Amino acid sequence: MANLKQDLTLTKAKEAFNQISHEDNDYWNQFKGLSWQQFNEKIGMPLNVKTKLHTKIYQYEDDLIQSYLKHKMVWVKKATGLGITEITIRFIAWMCVKDDEFRDNQIDVSVVIFTGTRTRLAVQIIERLKGLFIGHIFEERETIGYVNGAKIESFPSSSTETARGLNPFIVFMDEGDFFEKNEQEEARTTAERYIIKTHPYIIFVSTPNLPGGLFEVMEKEEPSQYHKVFLPYTIGLRDGMYTQEEIDEGKKSPSFEREYNLQYGVGVGDIFPSLAVDAIVEDYDLTLNNGPKLITVDPAYGSSNFAILGFELNDGIIYVKDNIEESRPSPSAMLEKLIWLSNKYNNCLMLVDSAHPGLIRDLQQRGINCQSFRFGAMAEDNNQSIISKMTFETSQAVQEKRVRIHKTFTTLITQLKAVCFNSKGHPDKVKLNFDSGDCYIMGVNHLKSNKIRIISVGINDDNE
Repeated sequence: MANLKQDLTLTKAKEAFNQISHEDNDYWNQFKGLSWQQFNEKIGMPLNVKTKLHTKIYQYEDDLIQSYLKHKMVWVKKATGLGITEITIRFIAWMCVKDDEFRDNQIDVSVVIFTGTRTRLAVQIIERLKGLFIGHIFEERETIGYVNGAKIESFPSSSTETARGLNPFIVFMDEGDFFEKNEQEEARTTAERYIIKTHPYIIFVSTPNLPGGLFEVMEKEEPSQYHKVFLPYTIGLRDGMYTQEEIDEGKKSPSFEREYNLQYGVGVGDIFPSLAVDAIVEDYDLTLNNGPKLITVDPAYGSSNFAILGFELNDGIIYVKDNIEESRPSPSAMLEKLIWLSNKYNNCLMLVDSAHPGLIRDLQQRGINCQSFRFGAMAEDNNQSIISKMTFETSQAVQEKRVRIHKTFTTLITQLKAVCFNSKGHPDKVKLNFDSGDCYIMGVNHLKSNKIRIISVGINDDNE
């Protein structure tokens, strides 16, 4: 009798499951074969968060969807408020329901989404995706959604390693430039390891954050696997997402250039005010003249970059004449470049960060007029470190317009605008590569005053 009751219970459970499954299929069948435009008309157009009214799909959004479909691997740097996260979520949903390809070929997951560090962001993006299908009941799993049987899973950037073994057809990284510095490369590596496995759509979308971060690195890569899309505020203004009044109001904020005009780091820093930096950026002749010259070097061969600046003093104004910054260069290539620059600058003094005595000895042995500079040394008054004193005095030199930076030296410009003080009064380099900035601080202080003490390392020094 007990076995009979158990059989009846199992039978009823199977009947209930089949009924739910049938009803679920009926729901998803209404989206089969719909075009992108028809799909949005079916689920309802996006909601404008400012007016609370439904809007149209803007031209730049339609163009972006075509880029996704044509290129598959797409990098998007965008102004805030354009609705790119929303439109990408809609693209993911449409790809899952327009046919059964994802569901039928799914191994473990169809879509992987990477969000910010907090788990709550991973939950929110799944909630937004489920919210597109009003009235449909999804199972209660916070970071997972099943759309027409296609599994969509969202991961915080701190847990990207848990997604490494999956086989998605779409990978979406949302606001990746704001991931923690140590998480950015891991997230990208995880996303790109799927390329050979499933040849997925890989979509990187972000408002720009700090210079030297994930997005600037990818932007500068040439050749690139990614089709690059730039969406500044002017695109939203053209198509009607913004009004001129909103843009005029937004321009009053120091962060406008970063949030709306795709500039890295602007409005973030507190050492060199953005407006003060803009005031010293000019288009001047980069030819060397007869003024005092200086080369400063911040070497690196690992996580940070190898930076070099060349200066010349003319009529009391310090001009930056060269700005070179390279990622992971070979030591031999950089040695030859420094020798070439020394010849170009008539063997002027070259200041090199004292953390690299091997390079200093190599340069001295090649006849280069090279000295080391110890950032950790104390100033002559012994009340503060040289780097604190130099940072403050260099900031003053910028605000007093005693320096000029050429408009093409964007690496240096963005680093100055983005850098902040740390608790010791030094430039904070935890989140920001400040290699050109370090060269700038060394150079400006030395040329404006020779009172800064130079710490030399002899060519026979054994300290490596």
